[in-house]
Amino acid sequence: MAEEVGIVMKLYDEVSPSLKSITGNSKAFDKTMDELEESLKAYDKAQTTLTERMSNLKKAMAENNVQVKEAQKSYRKLKDEASKGALDAAIEEQVRLKREMNETRAAIDSNAAAYRALYQEAGRAVAAESRFSNRSEGPGLLTALGKAGILNMAGDAAGEWANALAGSALGSQGANLFSGALSGAVSGAAMGSLAGAPGMAVGAAIGGIAGLAGGAAQNFQNEDEAFKSYYNGLYEEQKEAASQRLESGIGTASQWELDAIAFNQLLGSGVGDRYLSDLREMAASTPMEYADLTGMSRALATGFGDAPERMLDLMTAIGDAGSAVGVTASDMTEMARAMSRMQSSGKATLEFLNIFQDRGVDVIGMLGEAMGKTQGEIYDMISKGEINGQNAATIIQQGMESAYGGAMDLMSETFSGLTSTLQDAITEINVATGEGYNPVRSQGMEEEIAAYGGALGDALKKLNEIEGENAARDQNMAERYTREALSAVLLGEKTSYIFDPEQQAALEEMRNEFIDASLAYENGSREAGDKMADLREEAITLATAAYDSSDRVLALEEAERDQIAAIRDNTQALNGWRSKYQTELEKEKGGASSRLNVTEVDIPEGIEGISPEKAEEIYRRTGGQVDVRRKDNTTGSGAAYGLSRVPRDGLYYLHQDERVQTAQEARSEKARTPLQITITGNTFGAGVTAEEIAQRLADAIELKLAAGVLS
Repeated sequence: MAEEVGIVMKLYDEVSPSLKSITGNSKAFDKTMDELEESLKAYDKAQTTLTERMSNLKKAMAENNVQVKEAQKSYRKLKDEASKGALDAAIEEQVRLKREMNETRAAIDSNAAAYRALYQEAGRAVAAESRFSNRSEGPGLLTALGKAGILNMAGDAAGEWANALAGSALGSQGANLFSGALSGAVSGAAMGSLAGAPGMAVGAAIGGIAGLAGGAAQNFQNEDEAFKSYYNGLYEEQKEAASQRLESGIGTASQWELDAIAFNQLLGSGVGDRYLSDLREMAASTPMEYADLTGMSRALATGFGDAPERMLDLMTAIGDAGSAVGVTASDMTEMARAMSRMQSSGKATLEFLNIFQDRGVDVIGMLGEAMGKTQGEIYDMISKGEINGQNAATIIQQGMESAYGGAMDLMSETFSGLTSTLQDAITEINVATGEGYNPVRSQGMEEEIAAYGGALGDALKKLNEIEGENAARDQNMAERYTREALSAVLLGEKTSYIFDPEQQAALEEMRNEFIDASLAYENGSREAGDKMADLREEAITLATAAYDSSDRVLALEEAERDQIAAIRDNTQALNGWRSKYQTELEKEKGGASSRLNVTEVDIPEGIEGISPEKAEEIYRRTGGQVDVRRKDNTTGSGAAYGLSRVPRDGLYYLHQDERVQTAQEARSEKARTPLQITITGNTFGAGVTAEEIAQRLADAIELKLAAGVLS
């Protein structure tokens, strides 16, 4: 929806003087015109205030939208109370801003209604003046009002209604076209009113066409902004995804490295690596997560560490049983721990067995069926310690395999199971990032450790020590200035060399004033107490100014300026800043940049040919807009990329997959080329290579495209 911004100021500036001239022509309209003028002033003031408020609210809303987005990312990542509180606060502020924007829009609409009432009042004045003109030979009020801009005011009011009604019926794009044409027609009629009715008709027609073009331009701009927002969003999403992929991969690969060390210790060197590989396959094919499986494995290892294959079978049995009865991974880990304790202790105690019973796995029934006993007899045997732990573990494993076998396969076909399996697959993919990153980065960290643990570290420690000492001395000196100044004014003590004679004299004068104020305060003057406090602050201020003017501080400031200049010079000499700038320019390009096609950059004869690698780099950097070629068929690498034209009759070697065109086809295609850049001679100086020329051209073209100079 078009905003009602900035129009009223222009209207008032044009209307008010002309209205005054009209009132001078006819005293009968003085009162009416004065009222119209005052109403315009009130409208102008209110509209300016509302416009400024809406502008500020839009800026605040844009900033808040960024805060909400960042808070959402933080909460998704951290899932803690602090990030949730920040997100809630940002959303609450967003709601407040939306409410205030709606209220402001309502106020603008109300102001527009008053504006339309003003226009109706002007219409009545026109009717009155028309009757008056019939009785006199003075100029018509319609022409005067046209000069004054009253028709422009009508156009603005019509534009507001067009935005509201056409926007409701046609959407924003249709509204922009309709309201642009309508407002343009009325504005054109206003400008043509000087020539009477025919002029108004011609002006309305031309203004309508211009307004329609303006509406189309506004639609294009809105569309282009949406396009830029969309593809920049895709770019940012890919960057964020790459960052998360790297972070996740590094963490997972690091955990796998730790797991390998632990399981090689638990199961034996090399055995742990093979076991973990099997574990990852199990995680990828079942609803169980890799982290849960390693937790269960650690619990089983104390009892079954000498039989890794059985550990895998036990985890399958426990996983099937747990999936069937619907317990958590933590519950399954407790079941694995109970199995391990029965195996290692040789005892099947009620404590161990109840871990299964309490979670819905009837191991008492399994033992009774295997031993031909009733549940009561099994409980009696348990209490007497007559059931061997290893035998019980074997019976329970077989019972779970028989009763619940395949439950994980069924679970894996559910939405929850598919989600878990997909997550394991994605983790397996992402960990490749960490497996590539961690070894290489580890080598770099080892080099850093060696460097910082040796001579470089010693030098940095010494430098940091010097830096700390100097900072402390500077702080001590600043405090000394303040301390001596206060002592001089409050106690009458002499200052040292750090204050120059002029400063010492100022402190002595403040001391005398302080003594006088102290005596006056003792005699009951409250104002004297205020004076004493003021003198204290004045002494501190003088001390600060004296310290800032000392040779030490001035030398520090000069060194800081030199550092800033050095950084600036070094930055200018290198291309890092320019590369980042060009990246930002690239993100600001709209859809029109995709339709630009700079097809040819000719390299002058006699200069070393450009390398294929450089040609490919320039082609990529400019998004295919700059394709570096050679015009001639002389020696050099440029001919391998084709000829823009055949310079003379003769035989030519062709490369595989190259295309040959007739002269007519070549001329026709060249006529469609939007832009061609040709260098007729080497004006870049001796020793400049073709690669350097092409690089300069690519940089210049990028900047001109971004600035809109080339189209």
